[in-house]
Amino acid sequence: MEAFGNAQTVRNKNSSRFGKFMQVHFNKTGEIVGGHISTYLLEKSRIVHQSGTERNYHIFYRLIAGASEEMKKQISLKSIGDYKCLAQGKSSSEMCDAEQFPTISEAMECIGIPSSDILEIYKIVSGLMAFSNVEFVDSGDSRGGSKVSPESMDWIETAASCLSLEADDLRQSLTSRLMQTKNLKKGTTYMVPLKKKEANHNRNGLCISLYTRLFNHIVEQINKSLPLTEKSNSYIGVLDIAGFEYFELNSFEQFCINYCNEKLQQFFNSRVIREEQELYKAENLGVTEIQFSDNQDCIELIERGLILLDEEAKLPQSDEKHFTRLLHDQNRRHFRLQVPRKSKLSSYRSMLDEEGFIVRHYAGAVCYNTEGWLDRNSDTLHSSLEQLMLTSDSGLVALLYSDIDDVKVSKKMVHDSVGGKFKKQLNILLEKLQSTATSFIRCLKPNQHMSPTEFEGGKVLNQLTSLGMVTALELMQAGFPSRVAFQDLYDMYSSKLPAKLKSLHPRVFCSALFRAIGMSPNDYRFGVTKIFFRPGKFAEVDLLLNSSTEHLKTMIYKVEKWVLCQRWRRMQFAILAYNKWNKIAIWRIKAIVNIQKNARMWSARKHYQPRIKGVRAIRDSMTKIVVMIDIAQNIKYERELVLQEIEEMRGFLVSEMKQLKAGQVHTDLITQKLEEIEDQVKRLLEKVRETQDSDKLRQIQEDMEAERKRNEELERLRRVEEDRLTEERRIKRELEEKRLRELEEQMKQEEEELKRQEAEKDRIDREKKQREEEEREEALKKEQEERDRMIALSISEDNKASVIKEEDAKKDTKGNLDRNNIKDWKYGELRDCINTSCDVELLEIAREEFHRRLKAYQGWKSKNIQKKKKKVEAKPDLPMSEAPPVTISPSAKPTEPPQHRLFKVPFVYPSYRNPSVRGWWYAHFYGKWIARQLEIHPEKAPLCFVAGKDDLKMCELQLQETGLTKRKGSEITLKEFDDLWVCCGGGPYTVRADRPQ
Repeated sequence: MEAFGNAQTVRNKNSSRFGKFMQVHFNKTGEIVGGHISTYLLEKSRIVHQSGTERNYHIFYRLIAGASEEMKKQISLKSIGDYKCLAQGKSSSEMCDAEQFPTISEAMECIGIPSSDILEIYKIVSGLMAFSNVEFVDSGDSRGGSKVSPESMDWIETAASCLSLEADDLRQSLTSRLMQTKNLKKGTTYMVPLKKKEANHNRNGLCISLYTRLFNHIVEQINKSLPLTEKSNSYIGVLDIAGFEYFELNSFEQFCINYCNEKLQQFFNSRVIREEQELYKAENLGVTEIQFSDNQDCIELIERGLILLDEEAKLPQSDEKHFTRLLHDQNRRHFRLQVPRKSKLSSYRSMLDEEGFIVRHYAGAVCYNTEGWLDRNSDTLHSSLEQLMLTSDSGLVALLYSDIDDVKVSKKMVHDSVGGKFKKQLNILLEKLQSTATSFIRCLKPNQHMSPTEFEGGKVLNQLTSLGMVTALELMQAGFPSRVAFQDLYDMYSSKLPAKLKSLHPRVFCSALFRAIGMSPNDYRFGVTKIFFRPGKFAEVDLLLNSSTEHLKTMIYKVEKWVLCQRWRRMQFAILAYNKWNKIAIWRIKAIVNIQKNARMWSARKHYQPRIKGVRAIRDSMTKIVVMIDIAQNIKYERELVLQEIEEMRGFLVSEMKQLKAGQVHTDLITQKLEEIEDQVKRLLEKVRETQDSDKLRQIQEDMEAERKRNEELERLRRVEEDRLTEERRIKRELEEKRLRELEEQMKQEEEELKRQEAEKDRIDREKKQREEEEREEALKKEQEERDRMIALSISEDNKASVIKEEDAKKDTKGNLDRNNIKDWKYGELRDCINTSCDVELLEIAREEFHRRLKAYQGWKSKNIQKKKKKVEAKPDLPMSEAPPVTISPSAKPTEPPQHRLFKVPFVYPSYRNPSVRGWWYAHFYGKWIARQLEIHPEKAPLCFVAGKDDLKMCELQLQETGLTKRKGSEITLKEFDDLWVCCGGGPYTVRADRPQ
């Protein structure tokens, strides 16, 4: 299988170019009863094409190097340089092809292949190499067909001889295909010539089909040599499949292989990490959960690609470019998919979007070239070629195509998807793996040069990270990788245990065993059904599982000793517990006495409770008597009569209370007696209140008459006062309206400024959030790009390709459009870009920059206008003594006279003894400056100040600077101020004609 399925690649001189699942079956007694091998995805394109640093399959080179001269004549074999399928690659002298050839024949004889069939196999291999040299040229006729070139006639003869076919039939089948008419009688067929390109595809398809069937035949012979002699009870399977692949040219085979590795990596994460953590949860171990990356989105992307490829093959005019464009369109925003021009390698950046795509796998990004994918995904030939193989005189060739049905004529090949087959086989394989106990062997490449002594730590660490091994090691370090069931450990010792230890529960026995050997509790943890051990504690586990007789006796002795010590400790604890319970019993006796005392107290209270309740009820009635006396004292007309009735009721209550205290009333009659007393008190209280109401009614009538007279006088005074207040309200209203207008104008200015600040703050917050989101996305991209760079470096070292730096990649992506420096563009350049550019991304950036500049200009403009207004309004007024002389022309209008405005404001001094007490500050402004000031303090006499006399003790601020006009309710009238000024000792005030206003 290695000779027919292995080849030399860039990274491995004996790389397996197919996957295999080898099973060794056993019966119930553990004896081998047979085996079976399943293969997956043989790399078929290698048969007709290889890169310059790789080779074709080993069998071609070993047959040429090791065959005898007689065999070479029998199978028409020539040298390596004569065959185009071998001359493309690089032959290596280190492979020892000649020495390996005899072992191939011996191996085929060992699996039961006769010598005649071995020679036929070599003939088929020789015929395949001859096929690779067959070339086609245009026939030149009106039908537009092709024919075998004159230089290739000898090769077609050689290939036909090796396959035991007629050369003319083979030539015709390669250059034409069989078609069936629609309108004529059923069964009428005719030959349609093929063009040169179609003929080349036909030749390659025949080579691939023949070699694939030959490989499957050899595998089938191997399986026949390993038959099941009896029913299999179990088996051991080894899955050997190609690892993650990335070359300079990655095609459909690498796409399928990497798809398989994605599925296996997901299975590894599920089996090793997810299921391990689920076991920890089920056993209640309390291990911290480890997070790991999930590649399900990458698997779904690849499966969608395979489905699109199958659908493309069903179209009348299928094309790989159309498939690639469709894949990009349907997954435009997918994180795992990129266009080739975003690759780290310069060789990929020249590819068009419709020629390939980049997939970000778990191990890094790989660029796939989709050229020829439709042919590689199809696994069938034209029916004429298949039927030609059935007519071969070689029994082996006819056997290889024996599964073909009777003649089927069709207009084109039936599409049998290789990707679909591989997907089904992979799903079946994963079902097998999920139903078995799986172990994993991870293969790491120490270097990219296949050197035995060179170790590149960075690349090895990158492989461990991408394979999920770092996460698995973290889980092992934090968890308990070793475990054994309670029952298994108990069963190992049960036969040697003495009778007094056999009664122990398995969990208790395991606890005693670990305590006996002195294992630290931090090194193990008990679950629900198993014991789990920390990493590195295999020595203790091996010590427990050692089943030698002497070892078991030693362990049992330790357990028995520990159990005796534990029982002794329990006995000591029992004595201490007895002493404690003895004290508790004494305490309970004292508590019983206390309970009896309280019970007697409760019995006595229950006996005397009716009397106590009666006395309390009479006392409550006495309280009502006091209330009635208070009410009667306020009665004006019948006070003496009411007081006499109240005194009679008080005497009655006092006599009843004496009878209750002396026990002269029976217990059963106390309730009835209390009800009678309550009714009498209630009737008396109602009578007192009725008397009070009638007295109040009389008093109200008298008061109403007096009130009427008083109201008439007040009405007269009210009219006088109303006229005065109307005038004051008018003045206040005018002052308030003026203040509100000023305040409203100022609030509008503040609201505009606040809106501008909020808009600026929102813009800054949005930019900050956008920057944080971009930084987060940039961090994810950098992590992925680092893996891509590692792969790109690996490929560049293998193929001597150049890796583009990050700065160059950005420049190439942007092109000549310097998007990063768009803030340095002039206004004219931005305008021309918006009006003429066809690049949607650049157009969006230019528009955003234009609007940003326009917004900044508007903000600057409005800010400067507000500053100018403020400067004009805030210009300070000079005192009259410092003001420059003003000349008033006769034609000038007279200025508005200054107004009197008065204010009242509360204040609190720290020197006050009581901080809650406030003082009052009164101010009289004449124009903009203060004229009079009055301070009323709660603890000293009022202070009166007049401008021109007490300037140093008065307010020095202008009216607008004090902010008094903004305080609602602080402004008062001139009359109120003057009245208070006179009351506080202020003298008469007159405005000076020369006073500055």
